[in-house]
Amino acid sequence: MRNDFSIRRESFGLILSVAAGLVLYAAQASAASMPEATTGCRSDVTVPKAGWKSSAAQVSLEAPSHGAYIGMYSIGPILDDHRDFVSKTGHVPAIVFTFHDWVSDDDWNSSSPRLRTFADPLESASISPLQLAGELHKHGGVLAVAWAIQCCDWDSTLFWYGFRKPTVTVARLLKGDFDPYIVTVARQIKAFRHPIMLTLFSEFNYQGMMVFGKQGGERLDDTEHLCRLYGDPTWPDGPERIRDAFVHVIELFRKEEVQNVTWFMYAGSHYMNPNHEDYNAWLHPKFFYPGDEYIEWVGQSAYFIDPRIPPKLRQQELRTSITEALAPGYAAWGSVTQRPLFLPEFGILGDGRSSRARIIEEVFREVLPRFDRVHAVTLAHFKIAQDFYEVPRLGVYPDEERAWKRAVLENSEYLKHASFKGGK
Repeated sequence: MRNDFSIRRESFGLILSVAAGLVLYAAQASAASMPEATTGCRSDVTVPKAGWKSSAAQVSLEAPSHGAYIGMYSIGPILDDHRDFVSKTGHVPAIVFTFHDWVSDDDWNSSSPRLRTFADPLESASISPLQLAGELHKHGGVLAVAWAIQCCDWDSTLFWYGFRKPTVTVARLLKGDFDPYIVTVARQIKAFRHPIMLTLFSEFNYQGMMVFGKQGGERLDDTEHLCRLYGDPTWPDGPERIRDAFVHVIELFRKEEVQNVTWFMYAGSHYMNPNHEDYNAWLHPKFFYPGDEYIEWVGQSAYFIDPRIPPKLRQQELRTSITEALAPGYAAWGSVTQRPLFLPEFGILGDGRSSRARIIEEVFREVLPRFDRVHAVTLAHFKIAQDFYEVPRLGVYPDEERAWKRAVLENSEYLKHASFKGGK
């Protein structure tokens, strides 16, 4: 979901501050639309070809030959959500997706924020990422973590007005300022030994929008030059920085001989949909993708409704069908790579007053199988999403549970345990 409406905050007050920020953002969105901002930029870029080959000891999540892993997306008391998910669905999740930001929300603009390792508790939880990964491994599942370096404080009016700035930035990452921290986490994960999935950014296209300019802190719509202030002078600077951040971190993990990480990257819902308010041709995956040499799974969020029963949603831009939410990004990724697609933030929106049983059955029986490169889906199933962000947990109505069991539990198309390749 769009990060300024991200399902990650517990305070309803953020809605007002985000709205104010968006108004300001729209008012300032002018510079990058000027022709001179794109002078020298080229659109015919070539994605790097894979050259590095993993060792026989490398273990990673294997894409199924057909069908998709099915799992859960949660933030907060994840083990409680896990038990509720199993109770409602009748099966364990093959993948559990969550966040573990480098810096806590309270420490975001500190001059010397504490960087959280994988031995520290998850946000609003009492368990660390590695402890959770160990519990999931016992039941045939794998943990997928957005280990996110946050470029922006999406819910702060002060951030949007330029008075609150992050101290942990992509630009500093690229300079090597955080290499000791990254190596510490790499060694923790290596010692864990069991498989885990990692990405560096939540919905990388929104992060990429915010890291233009010479210092890497300008917004796409504010910058005077899209392509000439970082790296390749013909490449859009924001996506190039995100791409290079992935390369930098993955190379550090490789130097530490970490063999149990599956790297993925994912964009926001409605990615590359020209009818969506956040569409921009310079945010195409070809500008972000570091190549198959570095990334094993790609994808995007998918938030949607049943278009035949459109509830009154606060998030008007998400009042669309799953096809509108997913198809443009699916096609864009297909032009860049044939890597399998993972939909980490998968949310069926609703008002809690109408059952979503029909759309659950339709999506999982009819729609998703048509997107044959989608091989992993994790359903949003947690209290914050239900209470504040119009994504009810599964089973608000009993017929939703029955629909899930018919469409997913009893459907061999959906895999409830993770399979891995390598490890010899």
